[in-house]
Amino acid sequence: MKKSFCIAITLVVLFAAQACNDTRRGKNYNDRTLVDDTGISLIKNGVESGNAEVKLSLLAEKQSQNAKVIDFAKMMITDHTAVGNELKKLAAGKKVNTSDTLTMEHLHLITSLSKKAGAEFDKEYMQAMVADHKRAVEVFKAAADNTDVTVNHFAKKTIPKLEGHLEEANKIFASLK
Repeated sequence: MKKSFCIAITLVVLFAAQACNDTRRGKNYNDRTLVDDTGISLIKNGVESGNAEVKLSLLAEKQSQNAKVIDFAKMMITDHTAVGNELKKLAAGKKVNTSDTLTMEHLHLITSLSKKAGAEFDKEYMQAMVADHKRAVEVFKAAADNTDVTVNHFAKKTIPKLEGHLEEANKIFASLK
């Protein structure tokens, strides 16, 4: 009986020790992000979309011959670079991992636009700017009610600028038809 009890205790201790060493079960508290899913979405989507819009706008500066489109592209580069820098600081402070990689959709769009010029380029570029800014406004509005004060403030502060970009993109796109 004593021998069985010792074996049982030994097995319990071994299983407990193994469970403590299993890193798949949980994260170290210090590595956890400090925002909810809406905050993470704002940060990750904001960084990715901003990077894509800057790359597309750099292309627009070279490919377009329309002064309104070129001016819009310059505004995108300036504004989205600034917002991207703020988002990266926010991401670092909230322990959210971001990357500079682009979605397949944005990569395909960049490839497609790089083969176009003139009016054809302008229409596709401005159509992409309208679509991207509609999505961005939705993501930022969802985050505007976030319980995290920093995310909430950042989203509310950025929404008017994104809505202004969307309005301007719609005007330019409508003028190209």
